This record gives sequence, structure tokens and C-alpha cells, in this order.
Amino acid sequence: MSQQDISLFDTLYAQKNIKITLTYPFDSLYSANQEEIDAFISIESEQGYLMKDEKMTINLRGKSRRMKCSMPPLLLNFKKSTLRAMQVAPIDEMKLVTHCLPNPEGQENLEEERMCYQLYEVVTPTSYRTIWVNVTYYNVSHREDSIVSTGFLLEPDKVISSRLGLTERKLFNISEDSLDFESYSRAVAFNFMIGNRDWSIIMSRNAKLFFNSTLDKYVVIPYDFDYSNIVSASYRRETRPETMLHQYDRLYEGEYFKNYSGDILMSFISLKPIVLDRVVSASNPMEENERKKIYKYLDTWFTSIEKAKPGELKYGMVCPYKGGL
Repeated sequence: MSQQDISLFDTLYAQKNIKITLTYPFDSLYSANQEEIDAFISIESEQGYLMKDEKMTINLRGKSRRMKCSMPPLLLNFKKSTLRAMQVAPIDEMKLVTHCLPNPEGQENLEEERMCYQLYEVVTPTSYRTIWVNVTYYNVSHREDSIVSTGFLLEPDKVISSRLGLTERKLFNISEDSLDFESYSRAVAFNFMIGNRDWSIIMSRNAKLFFNSTLDKYVVIPYDFDYSNIVSASYRRETRPETMLHQYDRLYEGEYFKNYSGDILMSFISLKPIVLDRVVSASNPMEENERKKIYKYLDTWFTSIEKAKPGELKYGMVCPYKGGL
């Protein structure tokens, strides 16, 4: 791979202690029809500045989070001229997952959601990579106004497509025989394990499809885990079916391959050691007691699946909450 083939994300992924400074008009985040916001960005790592006060634009993303969050998630749009000067690939968009709430819970939610991505990385290679960053936001007209926070960068779709040899395609109501069974199995079991019901292949919600020309199938890659039980964000609003008695109960909602639910879950059990080890070992600033809670919550799920009778492992099953969170 030549230097020009390496993306900015790959460059940052190989470095440590990433610090980002974003300067823009603070009130622009709340303008009704603001499409693009002019901004300046600086990025620094242990090796020094990668860019300093470069012009760029930012876009607001995430419809539901924009309605509920004081700081909406951002799409960073870099100038192609900036990327050319760095001699990296011209992939100019990158998602920054920001703190939703301006309090300690907002920081904890970020750590918990990033943990979900870190766990999914050990479950399957068809997963998004993330980069933890420290971020300082400055108001362009009043530099004394600033917000110091954290967040994480999400691997751009073009980067993951290049890395895995896939092509992203947005489809609704895809047929079951067009789906890659293994990637779907990992996605549905994982979301069941972390207590995430906010995803759907049929509705193309929080799960993207990438075409694998070798398999002639669509690979499923989930994202946005802030509505999961592991994160348990206070702004989460969900309607629970009558079968779920506790907010941390888990519901198996695989829309496809319903007749293979038992096989999907039994296969996932083999991943128990690496999943639980990642909770303990993941490079994540969360407090130790939070890791222990997540560890227990996942461990009780694996135990429940292991003890279940084959006929019980089916679409619509509920795994009752037994402590942890």
C-alpha cells in the first residue's frame, strides 16, 4: 500500500493520544437549516501536529441525537487540499461521536458506547474501528468560550470498504438469501447480548450493508450502540413489549434466519472468553467498577444461553435481567 492509499483515519489509528481542536461558531449547531458550518481543525498526537488550524466544514448528524443532545454528533469534512498536502488518500469525511450530555454521564456514555465497538471488533473483522480522542471546542467569535471533552472517531465507510474489499450499498427489505449468514449471525447475537434493540436490516437502521462480490452476498455491519443496555443513556426512549419486564431485559429480534436462531446463539457462545477478556483489557478510560458491571451483565447472558434448552433459543425470546448494570 502506497502512502497515498493510506487514509487519514489509518494514520491516526496508528498513533496515540490524539488531541483535536475544533473552532467554529457555537450558535451554528442550533440553527434550524444549517447544512455546513465553517470551522478550523488542529490534530495532534504524541508525534506532534498532523494539521494545525486547517480550514474545514462540519455537518450535524444523527437525527434523534440532534433532538436530544446538547452536543450533536458531527461529520468532519476535510479539505481535499489538506489531505493532498499530507499525502494521504482523499477520503475527506469522518464521523466524530461526541458527548451528548454536558455532564459526567455524557462522558460515561461515550466510554460505554466505545466499549461496544471494541467488543464487536473481537467478535468479527467485519466491524468498524474507532479512535478515542480528546477534544477541545472553541467558539470562533469568543475564544474564551470553550468545551473540553472526549469522543471517538468512527472508521469511514470508504476506509472499511477498502480494508475489507467490500462495497457499501443502501438497501431496504433485502431478501434473506442475499445476506451473508455469518456476518448477520454475529450482528444479531451481539445486539442481543448488549441489549440493543435500536437496529434493523429491513429499515436500514443502525446497520449497514456492504456487498461482497466474492460471496455474492451482503455483509452486515452494525453501528450506533447508544440505545443499548450497556450504555443505558438517560435520553433513551423505547417501547417495551409485554414480555420484557425490566428495562435491562434482552430481546432476541433477528429479522432473518429465524429458524436458525438456536444455531446462531450456540455458535456465539464460543466467543465468550474473548468477549469477556476484551471487557477487562480494552484500552478505554472507563472506571474499573464500570468494567465489572459490564462484565457481569455479559457473563450472565452467556450463562443463560448456555443453560437454555435448544427449543428455547428462538426468535422473540427474552433473556431476563439478572444483575450487573
